[in-house]
Amino acid sequence: MIARRALLGAVAAASALRAEAQTPLKIGWLSVGEHPFISDFRGRMRELGYIEGQNLVIEYRYAKSNAALLPGLVDELVKAGVAILVVSGSAATDAAVASAKGVPIVFVSSDPTISGYVVSLARPGGAATGISTMSEEISPKKVGLLRDAVPKLVRLAVLNDGSPGGATQSENMAAAARQVGMETRAVTLSDPAAFAQSFADIAGQGWQALAAVSSPLFTAYARRVAELTVKHRLPAIFDTPAFVQAGALMSYGPDLKAVFRRQAEMVARLGRGAKLAEMPVEQATKFIFAFNQATAKAWGLSLSMPVMASVDELVE
Repeated sequence: MIARRALLGAVAAASALRAEAQTPLKIGWLSVGEHPFISDFRGRMRELGYIEGQNLVIEYRYAKSNAALLPGLVDELVKAGVAILVVSGSAATDAAVASAKGVPIVFVSSDPTISGYVVSLARPGGAATGISTMSEEISPKKVGLLRDAVPKLVRLAVLNDGSPGGATQSENMAAAARQVGMETRAVTLSDPAAFAQSFADIAGQGWQALAAVSSPLFTAYARRVAELTVKHRLPAIFDTPAFVQAGALMSYGPDLKAVFRRQAEMVARLGRGAKLAEMPVEQATKFIFAFNQATAKAWGLSLSMPVMASVDELVE
């Protein structure tokens, strides 16, 4: 009897694998702009047995840096028959939650409870789950790190992308700056065509440094944004090392490579039959502090010894 049960179990498992192979998992990938972490997502999906062109179909949609296009792109993906919507950033998550018509959503976004995407982290309570980047929670720390490198900092510009999550992060950073006596200015920048002029205005108006919110839009243009901070000698803090590698002073934020690999694991679980209601929202657990020593030296800046000791990635 035991042997028979084992045989039946093996047959059922083999049938499930054949069905999975015969019916590719079709997912929609949505973001306001292209960014590098799609490669980490796809790589982890391959490791989990989902290979594009075989048992995985990804419908890619990017809003060309225009968040107003996102609801229409969600509608396109729903009509294309995707089984799961995979989204990054609060603007894309906002559009998906509003327009997905019950299609399961797996997001990477800032705090989803603040934005109202879920009821709670443990019990999302809707059609969405995913990973919180903890961006609102770490916003004050970004201000502290920048202040350590620029000790006479009294005028701080805060750059946001106009998204719901970006607005909250911006408010948190401004509040943290005001608590230590800084004057702040919020700069909303959602059009890459306006990047150059906006950075010129920030520098020309005497703002001493720049703190940017976590944003797929900014990440998509990391090199251009970093080069503008160098051009205008603006000490700035971003969320990923890509900015620092391109010349910006520093970054602090979650390890997004790990975050998007984990997002792939959640998608794979859903693809194999897991129930979204049983998948709590997760939070980023690993954070990376990157510092550009060459840029700091060129501008006569440095970190205190205790802060320098906490740097994870040093660019020289």
